[in-house]
Amino acid sequence: MNKIINTAKISVPALLLFLLSSCLKTHSGFIDFTQTQEFVILTGAGTGNFKASNIQVNPSDTTTITKTITADLASNNDNSGAVTITIGVDNSIIDAYNAANGTSFQPFPDSTFKLVNNQITIPAGQHYGTDSFEIFQSKLDPTVSYMLPISITDAGGKQMSSNQNTIYYNVIGNPIAGNYNQEWLRWNGLTGAPPDPATTPPTFDVPLTGTFAPVNPTTISVSSNTGVAYLVSFTNTGGVLSNFTVAFPTDPNDPGSAAANGITITSGPHIILADPVNKKYDFWFNYLNGAGAARVIEDKFTP
Repeated sequence: MNKIINTAKISVPALLLFLLSSCLKTHSGFIDFTQTQEFVILTGAGTGNFKASNIQVNPSDTTTITKTITADLASNNDNSGAVTITIGVDNSIIDAYNAANGTSFQPFPDSTFKLVNNQITIPAGQHYGTDSFEIFQSKLDPTVSYMLPISITDAGGKQMSSNQNTIYYNVIGNPIAGNYNQEWLRWNGLTGAPPDPATTPPTFDVPLTGTFAPVNPTTISVSSNTGVAYLVSFTNTGGVLSNFTVAFPTDPNDPGSAAANGITITSGPHIILADPVNKKYDFWFNYLNGAGAARVIEDKFTP
């Protein structure tokens, strides 16, 4: 009876590992775990979790991003003592990953992150423990793709799995990402393409700073002063950028969507200029505000 109770207490990762073990024997309605060994893994580890380990950063944001690292003990003994494992950044993994996947990830510079502790303790009778690390996002170059592989370097006397020892934390760079000068123009009561400001002065002409924040290697997001976010995508052929397109988020729950900002888009967004060589971009759209008043918007981005 005690064996049945102990079996029910085993964590999900432990159960998965034990079920895969070829040395397990079953009889009388329960599984005999006496032939198995205890494992430690990092939750979210392995290349299969690479996408989930992506970290979105904003180079103009000075706040710190904090991430939690969880170690899990796969054990058949709930009465075992505390287990302390050691973790660290293993940059040697980056070259192997790049070679296998045709990527160009760079190590996080030492000044851009801080591992709060290099040890994780799993308390006695428990199956997991946590640590954390911090990323200083404003210190990262948004055009560079970075990887921060955090690995188990000492399993505290327990076994390690073959593929769940390293979490591949990563930041995707984008060649047009970064900070730009932004000029936001609005004409009240007009529709259609923006007129020439010299002959039809805008109702508002506001200087801003616009940040092209990476969404993926070929898409950035940047906000208009209305709150909607341009999603600018392109094709990258050996470093030559072409086929630029621009859109707004379609999910009404996205804070950069028209619905989330209480406006109705009647035309656009459209591209006037997309010049990655000189880092100049110009977009426009029409919308109706909450009262139904027509507006023309133009956003100009320059180095």
